[in-house]
Amino acid sequence: MSEPAASAPPPDFVRRLNFWARDASNESAALLAAPALGLFAHLPDEGSAPVSLETLAARSGSKPRGVRAVVEPMVALGFVCFTPGQGYALAARAAFLRAPDFLARLERARRFWTQTPRLADALRTGTESELVAWFREAFASVGPATEGSSEDYEDRAVRNSLRTQALMAASRLGLLGRLSTGPGTLEALAHVTEARPESLRVLLDVLATMGIVATSGAEFRFTPDAARMLDAEGLPYFERALPATQAYWEALGHLDEAVREARFRLDLRDPEVARRIYQENASRISGIFKSHLRLSRQAAALALRMRSLEGATVLDVGTGSGVWGAAFGLVDPSTQVTYLDSPHVLDAVKPHLARFKLEARSRLWAGDCLTVELEPSAYDVILLPQIIPALPAPELPHFFARMARALKPRGLLLISGYLLTDRRDGPLDALYFALRRYVSNEGDVLSLPEFRAHLEPVGLGACRAFDMPIQQVVIAHRGDVPWPDAG
Repeated sequence: MSEPAASAPPPDFVRRLNFWARDASNESAALLAAPALGLFAHLPDEGSAPVSLETLAARSGSKPRGVRAVVEPMVALGFVCFTPGQGYALAARAAFLRAPDFLARLERARRFWTQTPRLADALRTGTESELVAWFREAFASVGPATEGSSEDYEDRAVRNSLRTQALMAASRLGLLGRLSTGPGTLEALAHVTEARPESLRVLLDVLATMGIVATSGAEFRFTPDAARMLDAEGLPYFERALPATQAYWEALGHLDEAVREARFRLDLRDPEVARRIYQENASRISGIFKSHLRLSRQAAALALRMRSLEGATVLDVGTGSGVWGAAFGLVDPSTQVTYLDSPHVLDAVKPHLARFKLEARSRLWAGDCLTVELEPSAYDVILLPQIIPALPAPELPHFFARMARALKPRGLLLISGYLLTDRRDGPLDALYFALRRYVSNEGDVLSLPEFRAHLEPVGLGACRAFDMPIQQVVIAHRGDVPWPDAG
């Protein structure tokens, strides 16, 4: 008799672990940068007249776009109040953010930011004992914190980035891989990871507070939830997120510098930096192509409910791994898909087209989406997969005008990615993604009204958002295509 299938880990545990791997560093960076910029000193108290974004930026000697990237997550977390059309104020319950001793603790954590990526080396060599001691001190007493309290703010600002680095160190040392095979004593784990036992114990204790590691006698093992999530199939998928997070670490650590001086440590408007990062991203996304294909095929099915795709011409702009174009190529055997991206990114697309036997109906187009010449009325569907946040905001009006001209009658423009609320006060994962885009000198994440403000002037006035797993899809057209029914 076969063994029963293992139950899935609880969704809350999965979300928490994925947050620590992907977004926790963004949250910590914003919460540490705000006091470094002096924002709390320049915010009026709740109940007083709010200050506008421009006023807050001028008072703190900063750039408005950068201040907004920092303050919007604090609105979503409830530490700052926002009144549309008026501005910002410090929430009454967040008065602790002006206390000198509290701010001193945050500043101490900020000074450790650039050291924390060296944790794995410190555990192996015994050097940087101050860093290991900082992890031990930070997690000496971790308990539940009331949302919006000083303990909550400190946990998010100080410990969340340390949790991310604990996962990175555990991955680099091979500790996660070793624990996925079963329990081990401290000495056995130290031997495999080549870490000093007394230092490795600090990392194991941190992972224990995160619900990842538990002890059984003299042995350490994954908790049942971690064992189900980080098994032989799940662990490689989970670990793929960590290098992407690490790539932004230095830039996030100098977020206050970017906000004040518009000087970016990871500048994706630099062609060489962009080439490296986008190539790495395309390779990484290719590793999770299968799961992303399920999402993009749902979007293709949604488009099919609006119009026939028989013989359709599709343009996939900023294609990345090619997963969106491939989904539309698979929806009908007569579709023709053009994949537009830089040459080094398109190299990651070819194996997927071969796997799904799509080469004969595919065209790889190497070019810059901001400058390539698009033939008027050439495409039935244009796909913009997570590309808008990568484009400079001043370029968007011209960009959308070019996309609209390239659409045939009854053409559809599909924009996938994060979508902010109308007030730009959530969801948090979208705000953290927007912060990462800011700190790398790219574009912004938009709300549906902001999309409509760009699309209506170019004739794509029919515009709606649809929820999909992981992300959302905005669909726009000229009003000549029926919307799908509620089903």
